[in-house]
Amino acid sequence: MTKEVIWTDQLMIPIAHFSHAVKVENVIHVGATAGTDAERRLAGATPGLVDVSAQIYKMFENLETVLGLLGAGIGDVVRLKTYLADPRSTPLYSEIYAKCFGTVRLSHTVVASWGFPLPQAAVELDALAIIGAAAAIRDHDCSQRGRRSGNEHYCTALPFGADGGIAAGDVGAQTQQAFQNLAETLSKAGLSLQEVVNLHVTLSDIRDFAAFETSFREVFGPPFPSRTVVGAPLQQPEMLVQVESITVMGGGRPVEDPSSPKVLGRASPAMVAGDNIYIGGQLAVEADGEIASGAEAQTRAALMRVRRLMQTAGFHVDGLLRTNNVLTDWRSYSGFNAGYGANVSDPYPPRTTVLGQLLDPRALVQVEGVAHRHGDVAAIVQAVGFR
Repeated sequence: MTKEVIWTDQLMIPIAHFSHAVKVENVIHVGATAGTDAERRLAGATPGLVDVSAQIYKMFENLETVLGLLGAGIGDVVRLKTYLADPRSTPLYSEIYAKCFGTVRLSHTVVASWGFPLPQAAVELDALAIIGAAAAIRDHDCSQRGRRSGNEHYCTALPFGADGGIAAGDVGAQTQQAFQNLAETLSKAGLSLQEVVNLHVTLSDIRDFAAFETSFREVFGPPFPSRTVVGAPLQQPEMLVQVESITVMGGGRPVEDPSSPKVLGRASPAMVAGDNIYIGGQLAVEADGEIASGAEAQTRAALMRVRRLMQTAGFHVDGLLRTNNVLTDWRSYSGFNAGYGANVSDPYPPRTTVLGQLLDPRALVQVEGVAHRHGDVAAIVQAVGFR
């Protein structure tokens, strides 16, 4: 069997090696979705003016379109992550989000990226939806920042105290508060921190990683979840850290590639849980500590590590469902695309590519991903005219 391609003329023709969404069984991964029409024109009536409001509305409209093509709707979204080019747009975004999503309860994350591959794009999202999630929802499946569907739970843990304010203190204190909030959210859903399989950590300053790691070690023990760490502006200037989590009932099994170095800090390179493998952020660092030179070579090396982890776990290399990629400089984008295209097969998986800080100062590229045992027979949404 091969992947099924669902063609559409309603969505933007991709500018690189990616599709709009993938569905395997009843799960849909939606890749980078911006506020554009099918011809890549950004929403807004005035030429030369960045209309953030129009782009946000169009972005949510495009999300509805891609979900509809795969038999889902907004109510089936269980995880939504939005990237803003300017964090000062957060209040406007929040107002429009409330109008478009209403009472839908999901894991919702907002971070900043210093721009996007498409010039003058102000906002972008990626999402996860589970067909039937809207009909099956129960009160105890949700909290303000968490959503459980079946055996999986998605959560955004923020450093807010009981009074609703951001926890006082340094990044260590805020990390402890975020993990406390995560533990309480999981407990209400019948889960525990020991069942967390993947974390995506955003620090407002990547130099705070050591303090974060100290707090992390006080909470997590082996088997450690897979983990991605990125530096980027957060929703509020006082916020120093936020944590996105994926938790699976029963936990997961760590996967390591003997030919690759250990990841920085106490984290597993990847975790297998059920039919999924959650691959943490991979850099192009070799086993001897050296790093490839240039964005293209680093991308190739990082994706080869992703492939080796999948193969070690017994997954087909075409089972990759999505990747989330971080660059440190947009001038690396062409090299990144050259290295990326050489390591993925058409029809390409969806992806998100943003700008951020990375743990190794030599790194230009970081790649994280999710793959499924049956991902090689998934359904892909692609724009008409893409080749």
